[in-house]
Parts: sequence; C-alpha cells; structure tokens
Amino acid sequence: MRQLNTNAKPNVNRKRATALWKKPAFRPLAFASLMGVVAALMTYAVKTGLADLATLRVETAAIDATAGSGFILKDVLVEGRENTPAKDLRAVVNLSLDQPILNIDPNKLRTRIEALPWVATASVERQLPDIIHIKLNEHRPTAMWQHDGTFSLINKEGEVILTGGDDIKVFSHLPLVVGKGAPAHADKVLAILRSEPDLGKKVKAAVRVSERRWDIAMENGMFIRLPEDHPEKAWSRLAIYNKEHELFKKKLESVDMRLPDRILVKTEGLETIRKPLVGQDT
Repeated sequence: MRQLNTNAKPNVNRKRATALWKKPAFRPLAFASLMGVVAALMTYAVKTGLADLATLRVETAAIDATAGSGFILKDVLVEGRENTPAKDLRAVVNLSLDQPILNIDPNKLRTRIEALPWVATASVERQLPDIIHIKLNEHRPTAMWQHDGTFSLINKEGEVILTGGDDIKVFSHLPLVVGKGAPAHADKVLAILRSEPDLGKKVKAAVRVSERRWDIAMENGMFIRLPEDHPEKAWSRLAIYNKEHELFKKKLESVDMRLPDRILVKTEGLETIRKPLVGQDT
C-alpha cells in the first residue's frame, strides 16, 4: 500500500547545524577582562547607592561593555531543520549581526520559533562569545487528512501540522484519512491496515464514518466496512477470506465486515451472505 509508508521523507536533510547568518568572527578579548568591566560597573552602582535605581542603566552599560570586548553576534547556527522554510525561520529569529549577544533573550527567541507550524519544540543557547545555536525538533507527518475539501498534514498524535498550500504536495505518498474526527484515530487504523500487508497495499484511503468507525476505500473502488468494535479482528478475517476466495479479482461494490459471524458482499445492487471461514454457520 503506497499510502501506508508513514516514514515521511524530509525535503532537505540537515542533521548538522547550518548557518542562517554568517560573518567572519572577530576574536574577543579575554573573558576575565570582560568580567572585570562588568564587575566594576556593578561595584560602582552599589557603592553609590544606585543599585536599585539604576539597574537598567548598569545592565545596558555592561552589555555595551561586552559588545566592545567582542561579545557581539557573528553567526546563527541551526540544527534539525528539515521542513521548516529557512525564510520563515529567519523572519521569526529576526536578529542582526554585530548586535550585543548578551542582549538576545534565548527564552523569548525560543517562544517565537516554537510558534512556527513545523516546530514541535526548540532550544536556543548563546555560545559565547559570538554564536547563537538553535536546535529544532520538528513534527513528523504520518498521514494526510482530507476534510471539507481541504488537505492537512497530521502527526502521530493526530495534531494538524500544516493545512493546504503547495508545501504539502510533496507528502502525497502518505496514507490518506478522510472525514470529521479522523486525525484523533488515524494512528490506530493505520496500524490495523499495516497488519495485513497484502490488503494494506490495496488501500486508497480510510474514511471515518459518523465519528465512530471506518470504511476503507480500496484502489479498485471497493469499500470495506469495518465495525466500531474490534476492527482489527474484522480486517484479519477479511485477509483470510480474500486468500480463499480472491475477493479483489471480483467486481464488488462493498464488503461489509460489521457482523462478527459473516461477511456481506454487495455487487451490482445485490447482497449475498458469505461464510468468512470454513466451518462457520451463516
């Protein structure tokens, strides 16, 4: 089943950190000298009784002092970016080279980055004297969801990653689930479909019915109607019956598996009761 490959291939493989901005680094003065400047400023504030009143000024002066000693941004490195567009990341990072690196708040920057659609979590750290290092943990798409004429990418937890647009077309190889409420139950039904590979490779989409159960649309146009309870058992019964009777070589509209002791086969408007296994009564 081509749709059941849930290992989405990323657009670009960037396992190593890459640079968003880059400028030849200027080697700073010794760190001890820099800290001496900061300490002197703080000592002066305390001795003159301005520690509380002039905190902001002292902090600003300290940051200016560090910048003057070479603690300015020269590079932004990004690790783990696969599907997040670089232009979108640059826009939310919004840093300028040569700005004081100690004036950059890693927590605020992380919050902005985690608001991007592809980003599940992120970490941001200052690597003194001149580097900001960003590590992304992106969502992993496992299926495509169709609802009200719109396509969305969803992850294993059923969360929507991205909706519409050309960006999701490259993920058309993913399994397709359809209908209201489908994402929350997609991971379970996809596991059921994969459990019988010979059937699974013939699946076109899994359709959520009344937010209770699934109809499975097959590549040949046939629908498999699974029960609300224990759909995995029905899918296994179908696999056995198909091996014995080669259902998919027949022109059938649907195969109804909702009754535990029989299979209802519909062809050209007629329904016929079939035994699912040899020895079972109908």
